Amino acid sequence: MIEIGRLVVKTAGRDAGKKAVIVDILDDKFVLLDGETRRRKCNVVHIESLDKVLKIEKNAGHDAVAEALKELGIEARVSKPKQKTARPKAKRKTQEQIREQKEEKRKLMDVFRPKKKDEKAEKEESLEAKAGLTEEKEEAKPEEKKTTEKAEKPKETKPKKLSPKKTAPKKKE
Repeated sequence: MIEIGRLVVKTAGRDAGKKAVIVDILDDKFVLLDGETRRRKCNVVHIESLDKVLKIEKNAGHDAVAEALKELGIEARVSKPKQKTARPKAKRKTQEQIREQKEEKRKLMDVFRPKKKDEKAEKEESLEAKAGLTEEKEEAKPEEKKTTEKAEKPKETKPKKLSPKKTAPKKKE
């Protein structure tokens, strides 16, 4: 029952329930369909043949299939060709624009990368801080002398009272 021009109904897939015509027999299992469905290879198990046979040549184009179906009152699927859109052409940049772009890039790189001068300034600050620390130590030494003078005079201190240690109660055996 499978022959070229046979009207069939697709029973499976996205185009299920739509009518089509067998345009070509590819294998004992596959045929090429066209009509209300998309023009596709389809498994024979996924179609049911109808009684009508159209006069179509092997590998007929979509237009020929559409005309034959129109005689039966069936509208074939209309595929819309893709509209060609003009691809915008890339404009070449002038030398000035390239220079400006490079300058902006350098500025951004400078923002995110610490400068060597800043690192040296931080080292100098740390040296100053160290020098400041040495001055503070020198100032601290005279204070120590004052404390040592006070340390020469013994102060009377009261001995701390030791509290008895608390122990856990003994278990009776």
